[in-house]
Amino acid sequence: MPPAILLPLFLLLIDPFVEAFDVPCSQKLIGSDCLFDEECYGMNSVCRNGRCTCPTNFEEYDIDERTTICRLAPAKIGDSCQRDCKPPLLCRDGKCECWGGSIVNGECVVPCPVGQQLYGVECTRVAHYMQPCDKDSQCVDPFNACIAGTCQCAPGTTRDTMRGFCYAVCPDGMHPRQTCRRLFINDIDMLENAANTDSCPLGYRCVTYGSPYVGHCCRLRCPYGEPDLSQSCDAGASPDAKCRPLTHFCLTISEPGWKSSLCCPRPCRDPTPLYVNGQCLSIAHRGDPCQIDQQCEGGITMSCTLGTCQCKIGFHAHNDDRFPTCIKDCSLEEVSSTDRCLAKTQLGMRCLSNKQCPSFAECRFGTCQCLCGYKKVRDNLLGVRCTNPDDPLSLSTILDGVGQFFGNRRGN
Repeated sequence: MPPAILLPLFLLLIDPFVEAFDVPCSQKLIGSDCLFDEECYGMNSVCRNGRCTCPTNFEEYDIDERTTICRLAPAKIGDSCQRDCKPPLLCRDGKCECWGGSIVNGECVVPCPVGQQLYGVECTRVAHYMQPCDKDSQCVDPFNACIAGTCQCAPGTTRDTMRGFCYAVCPDGMHPRQTCRRLFINDIDMLENAANTDSCPLGYRCVTYGSPYVGHCCRLRCPYGEPDLSQSCDAGASPDAKCRPLTHFCLTISEPGWKSSLCCPRPCRDPTPLYVNGQCLSIAHRGDPCQIDQQCEGGITMSCTLGTCQCKIGFHAHNDDRFPTCIKDCSLEEVSSTDRCLAKTQLGMRCLSNKQCPSFAECRFGTCQCLCGYKKVRDNLLGVRCTNPDDPLSLSTILDGVGQFFGNRRGN
């Protein structure tokens, strides 16, 4: 049967997973499981308790059966609501009510006893530095915790006695330079060409407190020596301004939607760039001369035997697109990953490597998910899989494979 006849018939079998609107493949809708705020798609959405939701004073609002957004929570008595109102109002039967308080001049007022303050719709006890407490939530000053019945600076922080507050130290123990905010850039190309993706000065990174929005600036440090702040690690930088690969390398720290790089000096230079046990040695591949195992691509899959890099027992020779190497011996239901074998897995299942995932899928956030631009579909012939919306039959891939096969046959 010609492909032109097959295609409409095949489309009738496809049961697409319904999506409310086009969502970037690395981000999730309200109600989805999450790890970071950046994953959550839509204005004002945040990741709280492992779920994409709305921040305080916002309401999860259903536009229709399939689309939920974050809108400012209704703030007046009698306003229409779906789930939440601005505290201390409560949403009951679709209306904002003053529950547990008094209406004064049209406003809902909940008086709290001395030593307490309103937290949402309840009065809760508050305590400041060195005041008695029963639990951490009562200590309202920044970086305070309830320790031995008293609000004190939390572990990992220290007290500025002159200015009278607790502050978090940087990972290297130094005092932070200034407060900062993250600049969210989710596009990979923009990340590669952004001199800085936070508001910290050059040579510093924005260390945040669980939320990726705000934090404090801590100095970026090189493994050894001082960074060259006159040189850039941006892909779009001019040749004269780029980090010099002969003497320096780019140390990169990155998280979803954020990246910072530093131009750091190398301990050794080409043609002997590998620093091991106080020596500068060359990097070697399979069949290259060597002195120690670490020269052979780190000594994971190869060893230096009789002065030459050779495959270890349990590994076999392989020629990739770059150079001769060695890979782990694995069964047909497994894929090699450095020095071990990983089981092949399906969409939505846990993974460690892209190679474990089926066609047109990648290991993203620890699970196999469709590549950006591809859709997850279920059909009666092939089950759940990823497909190109412009080529649901993957005909172009099949034809390319057939062309390569016959091309190779002609060349033999």
